[in-house]
Amino acid sequence: MFKRVAVIGPGLIGGSLGLALRKRNLAETVVGIGRRRESLDEALSVGAIDKAVLDPAQGVQGTDLVVLATPISAFPDLMAAIAGAIPPEAILMDVASSKVRVVEIVSSALGERPDVAYIPTHPMAGSEQRGPLAASADLFQGSICIITPLTNTFPESKGRITRMWTALGAHVVSMTPQAHDRAVARVSHMPHLAAAAILAVLDEADTALCGKGLLDTTRVASGSPDMWMDICKTNRENIYEALVEYLNLLKELADSFGGGNLGRLRAVLEASKEKRDRLIAKRQGANWRQQS
Repeated sequence: MFKRVAVIGPGLIGGSLGLALRKRNLAETVVGIGRRRESLDEALSVGAIDKAVLDPAQGVQGTDLVVLATPISAFPDLMAAIAGAIPPEAILMDVASSKVRVVEIVSSALGERPDVAYIPTHPMAGSEQRGPLAASADLFQGSICIITPLTNTFPESKGRITRMWTALGAHVVSMTPQAHDRAVARVSHMPHLAAAAILAVLDEADTALCGKGLLDTTRVASGSPDMWMDICKTNRENIYEALVEYLNLLKELADSFGGGNLGRLRAVLEASKEKRDRLIAKRQGANWRQQS
């Protein structure tokens, strides 16, 4: 499918993509581009990449697919370095967790490169772990991958990327960057902040008594603070709206406790149980893995 793929940031997601492409023979060569030799050596050791390069402009030469898999805060400098070096007719793809701001950054940098096809994507797969040593060739199996094509997106390039994610085991969904950011704020970003808040209000003495329920509920809070600050900064408005909705419901529940009338609580518990049971049944029926 691809002769030469450059993965900028072969960590958990980028490294898993490299492993998956190589395992399924979808890329002849995968080049890993990073800032630290140690991290690139780890990616080489697990087989996520075939070659390691420290210079982004050098690393993207001769590629037909370039993948941005670094933290979002690195995108402006990276795009400044590679915008002129990406080969004509190549595809540029990001895997960032927010889209509107990312599309602005990348599209602005590509202003003089209409010959490069930019396809924003977001694989809804991952874990609280980091780095290439946590990468898995099957990370995307049974996951959802969201593509947010732009008005000038080449149809053939979108089709090629769709086929790639499908071959990696993902179910591809297409939507606008705006719709993506609003939805993901509710299904991923706000839940992460809720998990962090739960831990923040607990004393150490309380956590010493915790069981599996608390650990399951707050698993995602072990994610990288730097990465999550990037996400929150670039999707701030949508996360704010999601948090306000969540806080309003918590306020209703708090008022019901204060007034001694727990009818609202029971309604929320029953509706939430039914919704989660349907979600689990749907995912099991589609043979989907539960991902954060």
